[in-house]
Amino acid sequence: MSGTAVMMMVLFMLVIWGGLATSTYSLVKHPDETSGKLGNDPEATDEKLYDQGY
Repeated sequence: MSGTAVMMMVLFMLVIWGGLATSTYSLVKHPDETSGKLGNDPEATDEKLYDQGY
């Protein structure tokens, strides 16, 4: 492989793995249970949302 090909491979590996690390960190800091419009509202249980048609 040429030097340019190796450089591009390393660059794109950093982009892919960096995106994975960033998204993992973001999910750890803000889990799905507390994100979104409803967040961790006590009225946002599965049963109550099902009864409301969500």
